[in-house]
This record gives sequence, structure tokens and C-alpha cells, in this order.
Amino acid sequence: MHSAQDMTDVAVYRRALTYFLQDRVRIAALVAMIAVSVSVGLLEAWPLAVLVDSVLSSEPKGNWIHSYFLAVLPKDKPGQIAGLVAIGLGLQLVGYTAWMGRMMINYYLNYRGTTRVRFDLFTKLQNLGLTYHRSRPQGDSIYRLTTDAFGPWGIVDVVIGTSVAAITLTVMTIILFSRNVSLTLAAFTVAPFMIWSNWRFGVKIHKRALDSKQIDADLTAHIQQAMARIPLAQAFRREAFEFRRFSGAVGRSVEALLSLNWQEQLYPLARDGILSVGGAIILGYGGWLVYRDQFLVPVADGMTVGTLLIFIDYLRKLWDPLKWLSEFFAKVRIFEAASRRVFRVLDEPEAVVDSPAARWISSKPRTLTLERVSFDYGSGKQILTDVSATIRPRQMVAFVGASGAGKSTLLSLMLRFYDPTSGALRLDGVDFRNVRLEALRAHFALVAQDSLVLPATIAENLAYGRQNATRADIERAAEDAGAAEFIHPLPDGYETVLAEGGANLSGGQRQRIAIARALLSDAPFLVLDEPTSALDPEQERRLIETLHRLKGSRTIILVTHRLESVVDCDCIFVMSKGQIVERGAHDALISSGGAFSKARRRAEAAE
Repeated sequence: MHSAQDMTDVAVYRRALTYFLQDRVRIAALVAMIAVSVSVGLLEAWPLAVLVDSVLSSEPKGNWIHSYFLAVLPKDKPGQIAGLVAIGLGLQLVGYTAWMGRMMINYYLNYRGTTRVRFDLFTKLQNLGLTYHRSRPQGDSIYRLTTDAFGPWGIVDVVIGTSVAAITLTVMTIILFSRNVSLTLAAFTVAPFMIWSNWRFGVKIHKRALDSKQIDADLTAHIQQAMARIPLAQAFRREAFEFRRFSGAVGRSVEALLSLNWQEQLYPLARDGILSVGGAIILGYGGWLVYRDQFLVPVADGMTVGTLLIFIDYLRKLWDPLKWLSEFFAKVRIFEAASRRVFRVLDEPEAVVDSPAARWISSKPRTLTLERVSFDYGSGKQILTDVSATIRPRQMVAFVGASGAGKSTLLSLMLRFYDPTSGALRLDGVDFRNVRLEALRAHFALVAQDSLVLPATIAENLAYGRQNATRADIERAAEDAGAAEFIHPLPDGYETVLAEGGANLSGGQRQRIAIARALLSDAPFLVLDEPTSALDPEQERRLIETLHRLKGSRTIILVTHRLESVVDCDCIFVMSKGQIVERGAHDALISSGGAFSKARRRAEAAE
């Protein structure tokens, strides 16, 4: 598949249309409503023309169309007048009803199709790896989901409107030519100027729209980041600096929007000026033709007042489809730009995907093997080099080392956020890449260093990874994680609703919520990344006791720089510069006098 950047315009339009094909019945109904609207629009002027030329005239000048109207009317003049009034009123009511039907179907197609776009986009964003999300501001993804997702419908809407305009224009042109060729040709004298204005402004509007969308996305990202920095700004008295950054981002957005708005307003100004001049020419020329054919040199089948009224009505309606046709590129480019931004994400290659040979395996205790694992993030700089380790079911192990040793990267590989550059990770000898991703990650419950808390009740937060958990299960996990002691005093207990990001909790409380959530899961591997970093010494001691109680029931993997937390681990892997430089039980490592022993002595001396 070609990327969205490389796709032709037609390919983008065709792809946008696919999101609306499921609603074929409503599309057919929309086509029927459009047909009714166009037909009514073409007929609305005729009752007045028949009235003027065939009913109120002392010398009827009607043609075959007049005869069809008169055939359904009474023979007397008052009856014909009343009948034409009724027909005119009926046509208007049918037209309004068809228009309302079109709008409601449009809304339905818009909402349904845009929902499908958002579903696909959200699913894709969930599947994209950490490299993608860490390389882009969060606000950019939010903007694509909330605003750019309307792009495909915008394309479809413009294409439908332009198609209706083309049909209407064609039928009107045929009718006008049948009435008066010279007047019809005069109506199209403005076409070259409209084509020029469309070419002149279309390219600029497209470029301004792209720039504006990117700047708007950047502004959304900046706002999201600025809100997250409020506590930091207050702590370091940087409110004025943050305001200047915010005002600068807003200023750039306003400048881009004003630049786009100028082009958007200059274009219709030029267009409407051209149309006004054309309308004046047609009105003057048509009036002269009526005067000539009816008064100066009366001729049969000449220009009549009724025919001029039809021309005036048609010309008024003619400009609208002309606008649609001339504005097609200017309008569709804006939605095309938004659609390309959506499709660009949908076409983004996923770093980790299920292979065709991947199979499902049940979640149970298994042996985890790291087999000469090496990894880099694509920069060529090795983060891990030739790492090998074996972790047996229900063991408690730890990976320790200084910051930058590669511990967190190793955890990312265990959860298959990335695949190793070389080597393999295996469960009971099965390569991770041959296991369904969902089945693989079901084996691991992660307690990340940055504890994520949802804006939901405490019970819902704890049961996030195990939806069928009972209240007893929830309370037991909270007790084991040391969270129960601050939950019980709360007025609503486990039904207390937490703020966004857990703002109404302390760092230690958020960490204990995350640990309880992991304990509550059914995952056989419990993986903790710096679990004691936000805990006081007493809570750290209680957590270690909890892990010791769990020892033997689950495989526990600790990643930490707190060496006192790993004393009772079955095996400690000491990492440095992306390699395992030592391994063994605590006492054996201490007695060996190696890197671990030296680090332990330094930590004790610092205390």
C-alpha cells in the first residue's frame, strides 16, 4: 500500500468513500432526495411563467411545457390561477421536505462514517509502538482524532455537492439553450473568470490549510504539555515564562488562521464580483430581448416576460452550481489535507505485529529465557548487547544497575513493546515473535515507574486488568500492596472517584494503587519497574514483605537501583552499559567482591 503522502488525489477520495459504503441504503435514499430537490428546483419557476404567458396574457404564448400544466387545471381563469398557486406551493413544500431529508441523511452519514474513521484511527494509535508515540506530541494525535477525522466526510460531502451541481447545471443549460441560445451563452461569459479565480486562490488556500492544521495540532500539543507543567511552573515561579510560550503558540495559530481566512474571503469576493457583473449583463440583455421581441418587432416564439422570469430564476439557481464547480478544488483541498493526515497514521508501519505463524498460548507459569538479546532504537547505538538470562517459574529475580544500564529497555522487550535487534526472548522455548501478542502480554502485569491512575473509582482502577474481580479480591490486593490503610478512611472508600492523573493522591499512594492493580491481575509474571521509588521506608518494607509472601506463587521480576530491595531474590542480574556483568544470589555476589558488592557498600556508606 502506498503511503498517504504518495497517494494520488483520486486514491485519497476513493479511500475516504470506503468509510461510507456500509450505509448504501441511506446513500440511495440521499440520491433519491437529491433527484427530487433538483427536479423541484427546475420546476419552481414554471407556474409563474405559465401564469404570465398563458393565463394572464390576452395572447397566450405558451409552449409544450405550458400545455402540461394547463392540462391539469380548470378551464376558467380563476381556477387556473388557484391551481397554479397550489402547484407552486406544493412544489415549494416538496422541495423543503426533500431538503430536510437530504440534511438529515447527510448528518447520519457524517456521524456514522466519521465514527468509523475515529475507530480505525484510535485502534491504530493503540497498536503503534512506543517509538511512534514518544516521537510525537500527544496533542497531535488528539487533533487527528477530534478534527482531522472529519476530513473523509468533508471529501464525500464536497463530491456529492459538486455532482449535484454538475447535474443541475447540465439540465439547466439544456433548458436555457432550448429557450434562447444567445442569452444562455451570455450567462457563461463569466466561466473563464471563475476558472481563473479558482486556480488563483485554490493553490494558496490548500497550502494555508496545511500550514494552519499543523500549527493547530502543535497548539493542541502545547496546551496539553503546558497544563501538565503547571505544578512545575508554580514551584519554580515560571508562570510568566510559560505564559510567553503559550502566547507565542497562540499567536502563531492566529497568524496562520488569519492568513487562511484572508485567502478564504478574498476568493469569494473575487468570485461574487465576477458573478454580479455577469448577472447584470444577463438581466440587461434579457430585458432588451423581451422589449425587442414583444414591442419593437413582435415575433412569434420570441422572448417573453415568462421566459425571462424563468431565465432570472434559473440564473439565480445557476450561480450556485457554478460556485460548487468552481470551488471544488478550493473546498476539497482542505478536507483532503485532513484526510491525508489521518491516512498517514493509518499507513504508519507497526513496530510489533503478530506474524502469520503466531499462535495462542494459555496464561500460566512458564520459563522466560533471554537468548543473546541485543537491541538499539534504530540509531545504531547499542542499548543492550548479548544479554542472556533464564528465569524459572515462580522465581523472584532482580535486574539492578545504574541509570542508563538498559534495565527499562529490557522490560520493554519483555512486554514486547519492541522486538530485539538480534537474539530472542522465549516462553518455554517459544519465541515471543511466534506467540499472539495478546496472549504474550497476558503473562505479564507491569508496575511502571510512572504510575498511571485513571479518573475512575479506586475499585475500577484496581480491577482495570481483571474486570471479573470480586470486591474481596480487590480489597485483598489493596491490603497486600499497602493501599488499604489510606483507602478505608476515605468517605466513599473503594468508590472514591480519583482525579485525572490521580491528582488527589500522593506519589506513594498512586504507586500503591498501581501495585495493587498488578497484584489483582491473573498474570503469572509480576514485573515491577522501580516499585519503591515513591515509597517511604516503612511502605517500602511492607511492599518487600508483600513480595516475599508472593514469592513462590508468581514469577516476580524487579527492576531497581535500590539494592536493599533485592536481598531475598533467587537471582540478581547486575547490568552495566547494556550487558549483564554479574549474576547470582545476594550473598554470593557480596562475597565475590565484584560490582554489586562495591555498589552495596557505597549505598550503606551513604546511609
